[in-house]
Amino acid sequence: MPCTAEFRDDQGLVLSGFGVVTGNELIDVNRSLVCDRIKSLRYVIVDLTPATELHVATLDIRAIVEEDRRLAALAPRRLPVAIATSSNLGFGLARMWETFVGDVTEWQTALFRSRKEAESWVQVMTERSSCGRE
Repeated sequence: MPCTAEFRDDQGLVLSGFGVVTGNELIDVNRSLVCDRIKSLRYVIVDLTPATELHVATLDIRAIVEEDRRLAALAPRRLPVAIATSSNLGFGLARMWETFVGDVTEWQTALFRSRKEAESWVQVMTERSSCGRE
């Protein structure tokens, strides 16, 4: 499956895209996330580094943001969301998403070129949140 969602034991969520990833696949995985577990999330990592191609249009990004607006109504208000993508196209699409989602959520977002960098940032953000230093 090109897009997967993994809820972790530490109350994190990792969305991953593999191979050729389409906008519809990203939208579908996003829609599948509306559940009670969203309420207790501590972070989200979207890992597109394993994707070999991204077939995602601006309209797809807007649809993803609409789903994110629905998720934000359930998720913690200042949820850290990190996107990791190694391609220039992926980085540009992630920047577009970041701009649009900032208008409809209060999520703390950041973009990275590697999963390792995204994991490190999420760790810092969750530690800050645990200490009350958001």
